[in-house]
Amino acid sequence: MNIKINTYQKAFLNYITRYSKNLDKRSPKELYQPIQYILDSDAKHIRPILCLLAYNLYESNYKNALNAALAIELFHTFSLVHDDILDNASLRRGKKTIHEKWNTNIAILSGDVLLTESFRLLSNYSPSIAQQLLKVFSEASVLICEGQQEDMNFEKLVKVTTKQYLEMIRKKTGVLIGTSLQMGAIVANVSLNEQKKLYKIGENIGLAFQIMDDYLDTFGDSKLFGKKIGNDILSNKKTFLLTKAFETSNSKQLQKLYKFLKMPPSKDKIIFIKQLFLELGINEIALKTAQEINKKNEKLIQSLSSQKYELKQTLRKLSNELINRTK
Repeated sequence: MNIKINTYQKAFLNYITRYSKNLDKRSPKELYQPIQYILDSDAKHIRPILCLLAYNLYESNYKNALNAALAIELFHTFSLVHDDILDNASLRRGKKTIHEKWNTNIAILSGDVLLTESFRLLSNYSPSIAQQLLKVFSEASVLICEGQQEDMNFEKLVKVTTKQYLEMIRKKTGVLIGTSLQMGAIVANVSLNEQKKLYKIGENIGLAFQIMDDYLDTFGDSKLFGKKIGNDILSNKKTFLLTKAFETSNSKQLQKLYKFLKMPPSKDKIIFIKQLFLELGINEIALKTAQEINKKNEKLIQSLSSQKYELKQTLRKLSNELINRTK
């Protein structure tokens, strides 16, 4: 990865570590200890890095965007805390989830503080910049909640279209990545047209990232992916692969698919559905779709008005790495 990304990573890690340590001074400790606990866990900080990079494409001192980057990470962390409650998840980043380690009430309140803090941080900018940041951040917050609800709605449905699925992951995943890039551009005070391009680049990264996540859950290497392969199949989760299977199956294949979906969780269920996906070429469709999105991003990055060629290349490489991943 480009050394510039390491610079952003280190700068942001120092910034969020200082923020976390300062929570020691706040009380009640039952509220702030869980926040420290999750902020100190091993995170990639992709969204804040993208925010700093977007700022740096147009202005020199990327540290001016650290507050916006921290706001994004706090919001992202809030969403994870509440998602873990909704999903009844026991682990997050290799550690017990907050509701598991403490309790659900504490997890809800800690998440609420993270959300409120994320908005408070944006008020540190000048009134004109803060107004723009709060506007896009508020809009993103609503869309992300819509995406989460749509995802939960899909659990109750037997069949979901690819169009519906892509719209859901656009909201749930793509919007915050797009907003991260746009917020960096807002702090750098660039044109709305440029902001929109960066937002679209982030949205595309989110879409392709999730398609690849779906692909890797079925066709990945468990040692590289870091998860057991086939979890989505076992839970009948609506994924890009499953929605495409519904759309490309003939009547006989569709009957098979419905039959397999009714099977209880087992190794056989994974084998049968994976084989049907291969028969339909769903694995190739998923990879091709991710690559098509990546090509669109390359064109968008090339069209940015920034004259910093190396940083545009850094954004292109980062986009490539997030999309063409094995884990």
